[in-house]
Amino acid sequence: MRRVVALLTLIAALAAIAVPGASAQSTHGFSNASVACGWPIESTPTKANVAYPDSNATYWTTPYIATTGMSISMTGIFPVARFFSFNVYDASGQDFNVNGINSSLTDYEIVPTAGSQNPWVTPGATNGGSYTVTVQSNVTSDMTNAIPISPSLPATPLVKGLPTNTGFLMIRVYLPKNNDASTVPLPSITFTYTDGTAARTIKPCAQSQTSATGKSNVTSKLMKKAIKQILRGTASSGSSTAASTTGCSASLVFCKAGGSTTPFPNSDSGYVAARYQPAAGYVTVIKAVLPQSATTYGNGPGPWPATGINLRYWSFCNYVYAKPYPVVTVGPVMGCTADQSMPVSANNTAIVVISSPKDRPARTLGANAKLGWLPTSQSNKTAEEVIAIRNMLAAPGFANSVMNATNGSQSSTVATMGKYYPKGAQCTTATFKRGGVAGCFANPATPS
Repeated sequence: MRRVVALLTLIAALAAIAVPGASAQSTHGFSNASVACGWPIESTPTKANVAYPDSNATYWTTPYIATTGMSISMTGIFPVARFFSFNVYDASGQDFNVNGINSSLTDYEIVPTAGSQNPWVTPGATNGGSYTVTVQSNVTSDMTNAIPISPSLPATPLVKGLPTNTGFLMIRVYLPKNNDASTVPLPSITFTYTDGTAARTIKPCAQSQTSATGKSNVTSKLMKKAIKQILRGTASSGSSTAASTTGCSASLVFCKAGGSTTPFPNSDSGYVAARYQPAAGYVTVIKAVLPQSATTYGNGPGPWPATGINLRYWSFCNYVYAKPYPVVTVGPVMGCTADQSMPVSANNTAIVVISSPKDRPARTLGANAKLGWLPTSQSNKTAEEVIAIRNMLAAPGFANSVMNATNGSQSSTVATMGKYYPKGAQCTTATFKRGGVAGCFANPATPS
């Protein structure tokens, strides 16, 4: 669940790439040169609704094979967005450390090109600042904009048949300008080798795949078969995504979710989540005091860290607790609400009602509604669902982020989050109509 990310979709890149071996010319019959353009896979709930995505985010992925001495450099322009990061994952779909350096780089950590500005560092910086980030071996703490290219020890591949030196390079963007991912300027990518193979620069793809298994700018029958297994939840390798959702089995008991069993985690995010059983004639109510997030930045960048801001971003998302673990969608309505769209009280308390569209309470309707609302699934009405609250990029010194709790432990989650620990209750629509939120908590009822 840590990655979030929706990001099993990026394996669709493998549905489309070739798998090189020890050099640019591979004994496997594939090579990095098989990737025709950069960032061929764009992951969103509308293109691949798998693995607990946040509908306010977009993920772009380029898979590669790490060879001795190889480096990958990315040159681009800072996007206008709330959050932006690079992540590198090994063959198992996990992040890693080399020489104490994590395989990720977050927007405010990126040093801009000389004469340019990073808008997450410089107050009032104009848009258009540029950068170059390099993925390479032998990274050290005195290097600028450097991310390790592969772990010290080979990883067990997430999908059987992938070489152990497979890597995944990912860009995450939350809340881009006008909520339009097409406004994000993706960087060019340069592969550089030390074995005599010529360096190669590829520009971003003009168009990504139309769906999770749709036409891409790379080809591989083997990987197309692999991605189908992943999207169907039948891949033989790796751990169950379901196991990582929450270690608390009781209904509406919140725990920190995530862990190494979930592929492609967001290094900057933590999740507190609870399972429950939706049903016709019932509503589920979640109440939580939320840390102060960077809502003043809206769909744009702002200096980080900043006084008075505890988190860069938080959101509520409702998921189906059944493979492939999609965010709930009902027509064009997505089961996620970003911080800036959630009604909150003066003490930053948010209350969300979850129900079928038919059972949606009247007090959640209208522009001035003081209660948020998320839909339950109408296509899978018998499965359990999971409500998750994301805590993304906690400010230094903010100890109450769920990121600091122990996975699957209610006691640790309660102790860590303190007043920010969420509460949930389920009741009949009749109870809610009579007594509202207080009535639901006072007279809970669960579907039989």
